[in-house]
This record gives sequence, C-alpha cells and structure tokens, in this order.
Amino acid sequence: MNHISQINSLQTVLGDYDFPINTISMAGTYDDDCETKLVKCHDRMMIVRTDTMEYLGNHSTAYRPVEHKTIIDPIYEMMQKVSTDFVPQITMMQNGAMMKATFTCKDIKIQDPALQDYIAFRITVRNSYNGVWSVMITADGLRLWCKNGCTTADKIANYQQKHNGKFYYKFEHIEHLIQEFKGNEQRYRAWYNTPVTHTDATEMFNKLTYTPRPTVDGRYRNERQFQTLMDTWARYQKDIGCNKWGLYNAVTDWISHPQEVKNKHKTTVERNSKLLTYMNRPNSMFYMKGSYGTI
Repeated sequence: MNHISQINSLQTVLGDYDFPINTISMAGTYDDDCETKLVKCHDRMMIVRTDTMEYLGNHSTAYRPVEHKTIIDPIYEMMQKVSTDFVPQITMMQNGAMMKATFTCKDIKIQDPALQDYIAFRITVRNSYNGVWSVMITADGLRLWCKNGCTTADKIANYQQKHNGKFYYKFEHIEHLIQEFKGNEQRYRAWYNTPVTHTDATEMFNKLTYTPRPTVDGRYRNERQFQTLMDTWARYQKDIGCNKWGLYNAVTDWISHPQEVKNKHKTTVERNSKLLTYMNRPNSMFYMKGSYGTI
C-alpha cells in the first residue's frame, strides 16, 4: 500500500458521544435482621447514562463533569473551517465513560525527512466520566504509513483542563498550531541529519522507563519496557538510520503501539506524558527553546 492509498484508507468513525448523563447521590444497602436498609453517602456522587441507566463513574460532590458533546461539537465546527478534507474518528469506551476523538487532516501534511512517509496534522481529544482522563486536547502529527504519533513539547499543543462543568479551550489556537505544524518539516529534516550514539539512546530510554524502586540488579528502570525500546530502536536504525529522527520515531512507536498492557489508551497517554517531560528538559536532545517548530 503506498502513502496516497494509506491516506485514503482512513475511515470516518462517529461513535455516539451525544448521550444524556446525570449526577445522582450515592448510597449503599445492607441486611439487618432480614431487613434491607439504605445508607446514604453524602460526600460522593455517581454519574449515570440516563438513556441506558448505566453507571459511568463516581466522584466527590464538588466534581462537575464536562460532557463529551460540549467538547466535540465546537471542535468539529472549527475543523470544518480550517480543513476541507479531514477524517473524524470518534470512539467511546466503557459504555461512554471514556471518549477519544481524532481529527486527521488529509489536506494538511508535510513530508517525512527520510522521504518514506507523509505526516498529517491531527487533533486528538480525550474526555472521561470515570476520572481516568481530564479534558485533554493534543495537536500533533500522524505518520500515515506507520501510524505513529509525532509528539511535541509545546504547551499550547498539549491542553489539559480539570472537570469543572465548563469548557474553556481557545479555538483560535488550532489555526496557529497548523502554521507551526507546517514549520516542523524543517525541524524533522535537521533531526534526520543529526547522528546519535548508543549512549544517547540508552540515557533517553533510562529516563522514559524510570521507576522509583530499583530492580534486583540495582537499576531504576522497567527492564521489560527498556528492552522493548532498545529492540524498536534497532529496527528504526535499519529503516531510517542512526539519527535523531530514527530515535524519535522509535520512541513514538513505543508510545503509539503499546503491547501487553492492561489499558492501551491509558498507557499511550502516560508514555506520551513521559516523553513530554523529557523533551521539556533543557538538557534533552529534543529540547526546543522558544516556539520554533512547535505544533
């Protein structure tokens, strides 16, 4: 399958995100001498999906959910203004307790510096009613051949908001982010022409797989994930080369395609957060001072 076919193969997915929810007080029951009694929980409440009466999550009484529809509808409208050919993929998980939506722009793309792929501009939106995710909006690139994400450390491109009943995102950011995304072609080309050493990769992987407790041999890292990164890096050295672009793609492959984990969606977010933390360190080889090249 060539790159154009890969772009055209992206399919629209419109999960049912517009369903009613309600918050109700929590209570428990117990049997007392063959009589069922009710005990109210005054400091907790639960969220239920009222069209199916399914339980979605529980929180403190101060919690105010932000509905999926409140987030998706205005972003969908904004994407129609900035792109004439985008693919929405909106999926629900756990009966709607978790929502992930991507908007991939087939008409806004840059070329891979290795000339092997195209990278399309993408907006990813996450929200939950079970407390797993806050409101999260990420602007990044999607390598269309391997389906790797292209993480950026720019704060505007990694928006997060607590659940407080309202949605505050500044939609004009999207137009700005598109322009910055187009500037990434130059930055990625520079990465492709920058060699890296085995020590560079090892030090980066140590930080990404760090654990507060040492292993049996005294190393503060998750050995299985460290080895997975090393194996992936070996593959990308053959495909792309021993350069920063190859190393970056080995890490984004590890982020985008987690294996043997309980919750792939949760793991992807956690690993992406680790990469963002690493990229924001001044001594990181991927540190970007100022706004140059951010998406």
